Amino acid sequence: MRPGLAERLSRALVSWHPRRWRDRYGEEVLDVLDQHQPTARTVANLWASAVSAQLDPAWRTDRLLLPRLRRAALIAAVAAASLAPVLSLIGYQAWRDDHWHPAAGENLLSAGFSAHAAILVTAFGQAIDGTDMVWDVTDLSRPRRLSQFEGGQPTALSPDSRTVATVAFDDQTVLWNVTDPTHPARIATLSAGGSGLRGQEFSPDGRVLATGYYDQVFLWDVTSPARPRLLRILDAPATSPAGNSNAVPFSPQDIAFSPGGSILASATGTDQVTLWNVTDPARAYRLADVDSPGGFTQALAFSPGGNLLAVLTSHGAVLVYNLADPARPVRTATVRGLLDRARYPDGHTQPDEVLCAACTPASYAVAFAPGGHTLTVVVDRQEMSANSGRDTIFDWPVTGSGTLGTATVDARDVADSQPFIAPGDRTVSGSPPDSHAWHAWALP
Repeated sequence: MRPGLAERLSRALVSWHPRRWRDRYGEEVLDVLDQHQPTARTVANLWASAVSAQLDPAWRTDRLLLPRLRRAALIAAVAAASLAPVLSLIGYQAWRDDHWHPAAGENLLSAGFSAHAAILVTAFGQAIDGTDMVWDVTDLSRPRRLSQFEGGQPTALSPDSRTVATVAFDDQTVLWNVTDPTHPARIATLSAGGSGLRGQEFSPDGRVLATGYYDQVFLWDVTSPARPRLLRILDAPATSPAGNSNAVPFSPQDIAFSPGGSILASATGTDQVTLWNVTDPARAYRLADVDSPGGFTQALAFSPGGNLLAVLTSHGAVLVYNLADPARPVRTATVRGLLDRARYPDGHTQPDEVLCAACTPASYAVAFAPGGHTLTVVVDRQEMSANSGRDTIFDWPVTGSGTLGTATVDARDVADSQPFIAPGDRTVSGSPPDSHAWHAWALP
């Protein structure tokens, strides 16, 4: 086959793949064709790839007409493959990207708590290797697993405990109906077109779902979860100092609704939080930005009355803002140095040996206690060992205006890759690293 004909046929065969395949791999394959002289073997391999993708329902979002397929088959009958290693790798990656691989040995990364039913939804791992599980926690000391389905971090449970928002392979939000927690049913995919799904949260009334990406926040009407409707896109870029969004150390708690549902707080920039007025989600707008004293936002929490916002940073600083005028937040308290006071597994503030110096030094959880008179922060340090750690618990008395009293400090010997404080009570859930298990314990 002449080189010119092989090149034209190769490019034509790329265009005959399903649209979803082309969106993910088309440019990569065309780049390979630009760098190597296509041959008859190239044409044959691309033909086989196109047929395989068209027959796979995971990719078949648009149908290849049979006459075109027959013509491609006739052309490819005389071919063999010269780019087999490259295209085989792409084929394997395509299969991997559209097939669920239940998490094995992954730690707890998200937890969705229910206020009205004795269930808990947990997420282990992310995307392809992510798994969501629904648990009966009528007896928290003896949780019973009810079901398992594809998902991962981030995961959120609606206030009525009927809908779970989790993540799909292509970084889109997927809604699952868990009305029957033993048989979750996939009901909708929210195709926002964003990149890097980092967090999601239901509004207190369950009518709105906020999904946060690296550069935008999408507001969805999920009154009817089977028919979600996009209401508004908020420009909310969050970047690392080097400008590499993939390096931003987001956490599951960096997007939150106020208890009344009129304000949404989200991590933005490199070290700030943005407040959005979402009273009318379709016309949501930016209220204010608040800056932290350095470090990425790791957790956000509104007080039960919605008049205070607590912000926790990666450098171990906790900030409290008074939101009497949400457009003009006033910082009322700043506490630094939590990491210096957090204990390691041996009970000391400094380890004899650091085994994981390059790892994230700590994970955090923050919440106001019922009544709003106590602010609690849980800090877990894990540098000494992959399987040991100690949670340090800081409790501050909080005044109605947002000032903090003297903290009481306690600790528990437990390794939490990411601790969570259940809303409305004093329970902490966590998971030993790489354990695919979780535990719950009561705050002192």
